Amino acid sequence: MKVSTAIQKEKSKLINKAKKDGIHENFGQKEVRKLKNKYGFSELAYDSKEERQEALKIESFDNWCMNFDLSNI
Repeated sequence: MKVSTAIQKEKSKLINKAKKDGIHENFGQKEVRKLKNKYGFSELAYDSKEERQEALKIESFDNWCMNFDLSNI
């Protein structure tokens, strides 16, 4: 599964979770760690340009989680 697809899937899950349970302090951090581990984030960040782009997508998802607000949907 590509990183972009995995991120979209996690975003959908998190949005549904936020609608149901609200947002907590570490919202989405478990999902970010899961993606970083699955795709070898530390290696991606220092490999080819394409792989660095994949790492940036994960970082962007992390930022999205930290700044998510239910008014965004």
